[in-house]
Amino acid sequence: MKKPGPEHIGDILKHMQATTPLGLTLEHARIWENWTQLVGEHLAKHCRPHSVQDGQLRIMTDSTVWMHKISYVKWDLLRRINLMAKKELISDIFFLLDSDEPEKKKGRKKKKD
Repeated sequence: MKKPGPEHIGDILKHMQATTPLGLTLEHARIWENWTQLVGEHLAKHCRPHSVQDGQLRIMTDSTVWMHKISYVKWDLLRRINLMAKKELISDIFFLLDSDEPEKKKGRKKKKD
C-alpha cells in the first residue's frame, strides 16, 4: 500500500500526460519546438505550424508559391513528424495562406516612403 503524503511533481505530470489531453498537447508542441529541423531552414522561413485538429496539422504559408513548394514534401514531412513522435500523431497536413502577410508587407513599404 502506498504511503499517504506528498507526491513528486514528475509523477503527477506523468500521470496527467497519460490520462488527460495534456499529453497529446505536449506531443503536438514538439512539432513547434522542432519545426526548423522537420522542414529545413529554407522552408521554415516561409511556413509555420498553425494548429492541430483531429490529427490534421494545419501549416500557415506566407505565399501561394511557398504553399505549392511545401506541398511537394508533404508526405515526407508527415513521415518525419510521426517518426519523431514514435507513433501516428498526425494523419494529414493542410496548407493555409497567411492572409495577414500582404498587409504586413504593405505596412513595411509605407513606412519606408
